[in-house]
Amino acid sequence: MNYKKYSDKDLEDAYLTMMEYSGKASDELLLEIENRGGINLFLSSLEFNSINKKEIKRITDEVYSMSNDYSDLDFIRQFVKSDILTSEELEKLIELKFNEHQKIVKDRIINQKTIFGSLIGMTIGIIISFFFYLLVIYLLGRFIYYPIIAVYFICYQSIKLITKQSRDNTFVFISSLIGTIITMIFLYLLYH
Repeated sequence: MNYKKYSDKDLEDAYLTMMEYSGKASDELLLEIENRGGINLFLSSLEFNSINKKEIKRITDEVYSMSNDYSDLDFIRQFVKSDILTSEELEKLIELKFNEHQKIVKDRIINQKTIFGSLIGMTIGIIISFFFYLLVIYLLGRFIYYPIIAVYFICYQSIKLITKQSRDNTFVFISSLIGTIITMIFLYLLYH
């Protein structure tokens, strides 16, 4: 196999996979590692990346945990420290993970907009998916069940378009599911 076109990350992944499954790396892989600076440099880079990943995961968990209780980014910055990342990297990571978690929390909130938007979106989704399914039945000449996935997708997308919330929100998910079920009941009653 030709490893010359592999990025450093891909080369690391290939090495780790080989070591995990067979306990040794192929000769071609070892030759490419030697061409890029040698096995010692490669292994130290691998260890450094592993330490960085663990540190990033630790900081992410810490920021997520703290941002459940506190919504002040500056307050969280005071308590999250790192001996491995530079202060600039730490600041960017804390801000990124804080904003990421705030979006997740905001997405899961059920408020009036979520309820009414889901009901309106579900109604629109039922109408669109009903006509979609009628088209499928017309084209295939019989009632089949596998387009149910498309019906769910249509209901979900119409709700998401209105509420701007994903299926991670329980109400959006349940509304999408109910819209799918109602569409299927209408179709069943129409064709039986």
